[in-house]
Amino acid sequence: MNDNADILLIEDSQSQALCFRLMLERAGYSVEVAPDGASGWRRACSMAPRMILLDIDLPSLDGFQVLGRLKRDRRTADIPVVMLTHRDHVASVQRALDLGANDYLFKDDAPYELCATVAQALEMMRS
Repeated sequence: MNDNADILLIEDSQSQALCFRLMLERAGYSVEVAPDGASGWRRACSMAPRMILLDIDLPSLDGFQVLGRLKRDRRTADIPVVMLTHRDHVASVQRALDLGANDYLFKDDAPYELCATVAQALEMMRS
């Protein structure tokens, strides 16, 4: 485990987690991966990453539940969260933003937009 990781990626698909992690590591970020909502929540609280990439469809706790917990906890409330999903429903996007997500990225767009979205979220935290 990397307690000094820039990014906590909470993603249950091993292949997608590997793809996203490799893309981010090539861009110079350190990445910790959690395979489900409950372990992701625990890792976020213990490691205080610079940002979190959070899948919506997760076992144990879904991404909305994790996001709600993150934003209610003083230890994690200020960590930027970008939601990752295959869902393209406006209601899902709105729910994530209402719960405090900083951005929303469709997984199909991730190969083209992931690093730029991460850089933008981290830059907003510096401002």
